[in-house]
Amino acid sequence: MSQPPSLVRPREVARSVVPVELFFDLVYVFTVSQLSQLLASELSWRGIAQTVVLALAVMYAWFMTVWTSNWLDVERRQVQLLLLGLMFATLLMAASVLEAFGSPFEVLGIGERAGLFVIGYLAIQLGRTAFAVRAFRGHRLQDHFVNALAWEFGTGLLWIAGIFADGDARLAIWALAVALTYGGVIAGHPLPGRRSPFSSDSQIYAEHLLERFRLFFLIALGETVLTIGGTFVDVPIDFRTVVALSAAFLGTVPLWWCYFHRAERVGIEAVGVTADASRLVAVGNYTLIAMVLGIVAIAVGDEQALVHPASAGTTVTTVLIFGGPALFLLAQLAFMRQASGEAHRARLAGCAALVLLAVATAPFSVLVNVIAASLVLLGVAIADTLAEDAGLAPPPTEPPA
Repeated sequence: MSQPPSLVRPREVARSVVPVELFFDLVYVFTVSQLSQLLASELSWRGIAQTVVLALAVMYAWFMTVWTSNWLDVERRQVQLLLLGLMFATLLMAASVLEAFGSPFEVLGIGERAGLFVIGYLAIQLGRTAFAVRAFRGHRLQDHFVNALAWEFGTGLLWIAGIFADGDARLAIWALAVALTYGGVIAGHPLPGRRSPFSSDSQIYAEHLLERFRLFFLIALGETVLTIGGTFVDVPIDFRTVVALSAAFLGTVPLWWCYFHRAERVGIEAVGVTADASRLVAVGNYTLIAMVLGIVAIAVGDEQALVHPASAGTTVTTVLIFGGPALFLLAQLAFMRQASGEAHRARLAGCAALVLLAVATAPFSVLVNVIAASLVLLGVAIADTLAEDAGLAPPPTEPPA
């Protein structure tokens, strides 16, 4: 009896992004929006911690699916059905973000959102990894997915335990689960007596992963536009709100510019020449996570400037307004340094300016804070443009003898 064709993409076959992957990513428009609303609903250190924990869980679910599908033949019906199933589980998870830290879960309380969040999250993690174990049967990466499945079961117990806790206890348990989850990924999901076979030569198609990263970045950036636009619709139109809208847009455009006109180009050039594309793409993966966290913070800061333009900033709003852009720039700086080996001074200068302005504008309103942070981002974008123009300029010609 002949064996059914493998679901694993042949090593020599390049991967492009296909419609089912774009469709899968659409659910994360809603997911990122829910994360922003969660943070905006509780502007406190606890609110920041809750948002970070859930955002890291959401991003882990996304990027592990992206990496797994990178190895698979996504034109096959079984893989497409997997992605659609994972998309529905993501929708359940995302719909529960706002109330994930609500009341303790009751065994018969099927309507509890914390339980629904965990059900969606674990369905993604366990379902995808179990599928990979079967799909990679006979492949050297099967052992990696067997190890990963054991890790998912182990951390899943912490997620389940967290839904029966309340308040800070749930936050602490889930934070531990997230820390172990990321630690497992970074370590390669080792088990006693079973080392992971994953290596830099693990059949990834780096260009496909970078394309998925850029598309997700656009999703996160689109959430910023939706937030500032949706908020402006609900506030009175006066001079301050129009200035706040303008400042928010002025700060959003450089985020797009800095990514596509500088950082991404550096990464694409490096992937073409590096001997360790897997490591570079992994750095890009974590860079994306940090940038998304920064974008969520920026979106909430912009929303505060639109709703309360004349209000004095608190410590938390100051951290969001200036810390969001700083996290975005630092993440890009780390990636660009890994890719090119160079320290890109515009981003270092931008981070320093953000720190100084956070202190200098502390006595002023939230609107002033947002204007200051947006101007810094605009300055970095201008510096990138000048660097790009200098790189495209023809070399000076020698004067005739």
